[in-house]
Amino acid sequence: MDRADPDLSRLLNAMADDAGLNHLSRRRFLKAALALGGTALSGSALLALLEACAGGSSTTTTGNTNATVTMAVFQEPDTLDPSASGLITVGAISHCIFDTLIWDLPGHGNNPFYPGLAASWDVSPDATSYTFKLRKDVKFHDGTPFNAQAVKFTFDHIVDPNTKSKSAAGSLGPYQETQVVDDYTAKVVFKSANAAFMNEAAGFGMVSPTAVQKFGADFGHNPVGTGPFKFKEYIVGQHVTVERNPDYNWGPTPLRTGPPQVKTVVFRILADPGTRFNALKTGEIQLAPNINPQDIQSIKSDSTFKVYNVASTGMPWNIMVNATKAPTDDPLVRQALEYATDQATIIKTLYFGLYTAADSVYTPLTPGYDPATQALYKYDPAKAGALLDQAGWTKGSNGMRQKNGQALKLSFINISGFGFDGISQLMQSQFKDVGIAVDISDQSFPAVADAYNRGDHHLADFFYYDVDPYFTRALFGCDQIAHGFNWEHYCNPDLTAMIDKANATPDNNARTALYKQIGQIIMKAAVIIPIYNSSGLFVGTSSLKGLAFTVNAFPLFHNASM
Repeated sequence: MDRADPDLSRLLNAMADDAGLNHLSRRRFLKAALALGGTALSGSALLALLEACAGGSSTTTTGNTNATVTMAVFQEPDTLDPSASGLITVGAISHCIFDTLIWDLPGHGNNPFYPGLAASWDVSPDATSYTFKLRKDVKFHDGTPFNAQAVKFTFDHIVDPNTKSKSAAGSLGPYQETQVVDDYTAKVVFKSANAAFMNEAAGFGMVSPTAVQKFGADFGHNPVGTGPFKFKEYIVGQHVTVERNPDYNWGPTPLRTGPPQVKTVVFRILADPGTRFNALKTGEIQLAPNINPQDIQSIKSDSTFKVYNVASTGMPWNIMVNATKAPTDDPLVRQALEYATDQATIIKTLYFGLYTAADSVYTPLTPGYDPATQALYKYDPAKAGALLDQAGWTKGSNGMRQKNGQALKLSFINISGFGFDGISQLMQSQFKDVGIAVDISDQSFPAVADAYNRGDHHLADFFYYDVDPYFTRALFGCDQIAHGFNWEHYCNPDLTAMIDKANATPDNNARTALYKQIGQIIMKAAVIIPIYNSSGLFVGTSSLKGLAFTVNAFPLFHNASM
């Protein structure tokens, strides 16, 4: 190819800009790429070349190399095995301990995927197989070599029923097998097209086969990965501590390829948002999620703190409605709840305009989001009342509804400290206005998940960060009731089949159109009540530098410094 080709030069310069290469690294990259044929190389090969040329520029150390960063988390981990857990807290910890085959990072234009443990990759035209060429210089924290056998072991571990995976198995889709082509080539094969896999692959942490086999069911308290930090300890109810992996040299170019700058990260378990805020003010912690919005307002102009509002893909903050437990087994009752929910008041009262009202099972950044869902439900208490009348629930003299002598009363099991406390209380008041009584009880993780899986509730609260609309399979698939995340207990075999069809559709436009239909079906079934669109809302101290985030708003400490 002619080295003077202006289109090629623009492409390569754009990639260099995107990667933030310095002057010398940019010249090295452009010279090497042009010599190797530029666009004749695969996208992954060019990205690998970017990583090589970036080299030491992403490993410059600043700040205190003995520093400790303490981040508050609001959940007790259920397990630190990334193949088994689906909790947000565990996701944040996992990104320290475990690496993924590829990285999907925000703000990087048309080249979202960066080499991770895989140096390059190839996707079959029908999206049924994905072949990864692996790095040859990686070891797990326990000294086990990372290779194709480890990739196979990880994916087989995810689908093993004994793992009891809460979200990874659903995200993995129609997995068939991983073929070990050679020591450093792994081919992941699916029973049918799995168009979501490249997005989802950025979320699967590779686990040490040696450690899983050694610890068995206790691997969740002894996690071993290849990440920038090694697991040190987990004290239940108190904290999880990880320490710098001094051998780390395979981080993604936009973050940091070499060992992290800080020595230690402590994830301190603080369920109460007020307690998290006080710990920030006293300097006990340097980063916290889900702070009370009024507290965020109070420090917005204080240079001591920095507020991170990170837009996310996935599912909005919402209320899940049990479709099998009377009286919410009646679609009319569920639709009435939609019309009785005043999102604008909830957001204004509790969040000071920090969030936007949600109207779909998807956030607006998620493929498949359809603005047409905005027209389905608007706050209309009169409409809610008419639907309840139609369902046979009539108002008594006290303004509350009853049917055949039975009061219309709902059980709302709220996840304590999860950020829904105020929402549940306002919704209790709004539902009372249309004659519905609501009893609120609070439970914490992991016990609350058991209650939801049993179906003890009428109303449950949740949100779900994910990079691909295939997450609907984990939350609405018929086979996810009672043990997964289908806490609506909603089984629609046609919907499950449509989700599977969407994931088997390689054409992106056709796939997105199917997910729009899926979103419409879910919303018309009224099994979730969207509240506001998910974003990662964190408050950090100004002393914490270099923090980054994934596309689904998990913090990354690769380049953090103090």
